[in-house]
Amino acid sequence: MSETTAEPKPTDIITVLQAFDAMRLFLETVWERQGKAPEDIAFVLGGSRWADGSPVDPTIWQDRLMAVRICSPAERKMINQSASSNASSARG
Repeated sequence: MSETTAEPKPTDIITVLQAFDAMRLFLETVWERQGKAPEDIAFVLGGSRWADGSPVDPTIWQDRLMAVRICSPAERKMINQSASSNASSARG
């Protein structure tokens, strides 16, 4: 019996940890497919691996959390409002 997995939809919700692992796997796959030298991206991939339940490089984890915050709907709304406000101030 073969197991089938539903194709993810753009509106599916995953956890921050799942997104972190998904991006790492994505980068590894694309890098290998392009025939690139592993050492060219090793510092990112190596720091993105898990050791004892936490990322090997805490700085990379903090960078990822910042990216998640920036991409969150609430943050995007604040950025858009700020941009609109700045554009209005520049015109007026």
